[in-house]
Amino acid sequence: MPRIKALVLRGDPGTGKTSSALALAHDMNWDFIEMNASDHRNAASIRKVAGAGSQGQTFSSSGEFLSSAHGRRKLVIIDEADNLFGREDYGGAKEIVETIRNSSQPIVLIVNDYGELSRKAPAIRHLTERVDFRRQESKTVVAMLNSVAEQEHVKVGRKVFERIAENAGGDMRAAINDLQMMVEGKVSLELGDSDAMGKRNQEKTLEASLRAMFGAKTVRDARDATLDLDMTPDDLEKWIEESVPQEMRSTEEIARAFDALSRSNVYLGWTRLLQHYGLWAYAKEMMTGGVALSRAGGDRPHAVEYRFPSHFIVLSRARGPRASRDSVSSKLATLLHTSRKCINESTLPLISGIARNDPEFLVSLGAGVGLDDGDVAYLLGKSPDSKEVEEAISRIKALGSGDEDEVTGRRKQAKSRKGKKALGDF
Repeated sequence: MPRIKALVLRGDPGTGKTSSALALAHDMNWDFIEMNASDHRNAASIRKVAGAGSQGQTFSSSGEFLSSAHGRRKLVIIDEADNLFGREDYGGAKEIVETIRNSSQPIVLIVNDYGELSRKAPAIRHLTERVDFRRQESKTVVAMLNSVAEQEHVKVGRKVFERIAENAGGDMRAAINDLQMMVEGKVSLELGDSDAMGKRNQEKTLEASLRAMFGAKTVRDARDATLDLDMTPDDLEKWIEESVPQEMRSTEEIARAFDALSRSNVYLGWTRLLQHYGLWAYAKEMMTGGVALSRAGGDRPHAVEYRFPSHFIVLSRARGPRASRDSVSSKLATLLHTSRKCINESTLPLISGIARNDPEFLVSLGAGVGLDDGDVAYLLGKSPDSKEVEEAISRIKALGSGDEDEVTGRRKQAKSRKGKKALGDF
């Protein structure tokens, strides 16, 4: 069993990450299981599909037993592992970590934004090895397009390939899609046929834009480096702020950079106050050009891994408890026939206090209104993966799955034990 059981393939869309994972399975004669962004990737789904698949052996589609002892492994592929959203994918990042730890099969995680994945699941950094996929050079794209055209028996001029490759900007998948679109219904292509091809909007990655911005020698170059980013100046400012200590070498450079950021923040404040978004231009001049020109000179750090802004992490941590509170109050609102606001302000602290001192009350309440592990963790003031929460959830599920007589009997037993209140007393 290798020490590292998972690879993270990271890079821009269209650079061959998923194709490489599938090619690996094919070349090694492995079966594979794939989860992608169209699936729900919450804890239960990952545990059921990827978790179960990574811990057991399997049969091929033809019914052949694939023995790991004879090298017939199963590749678990989790595509777009960085795209885990909201309640639908609740607990998904944590379950991915557990799947890697417990796996007896190889795992591949495919991401566009490795920083986003490692923020949601920091343990990913030491549990996996990373493989970087980069956009292809134009000559590589041209060679591939020529190979595809030959196999499809289509005659295409080299100038057409070169124009498609230039338009794709190193995105191999986009280039092949453009070629397919242009050749549909034809047996040959001339240069004039490519005139109908629209200019593809190649969005720069955040990492590449920040690296270009910090290395700029003029205000114009620094500003233009971030023009194609799909990000508001408020968010961009936080990324630049987080990166300044890594990019600047001396305290004087850092002081000048933060002075420029403070000036940009003044413009952002006036923008929010006056709702006059023309002031964004002044803010961006200061946060890009002002910061870049704060460098006194000399060599830059050779390798900088731009970290997710700690400002957003603090907000995210505060958002988690609020989401859990709202989840509990919305479930109690139906039971108690009152508003969520009323429950948050007066009832919830009392229920939380009772739940922490009366496990039977918590179990009855959980089975009655359908509390999940996040809800129980909030009421107990514990981590969702703590022993107390796991025991409570196990008892809630057991009570919820019992027949009506058993549930009623359990509630009666809990009703007046030692004079304490339970759900049946309300």
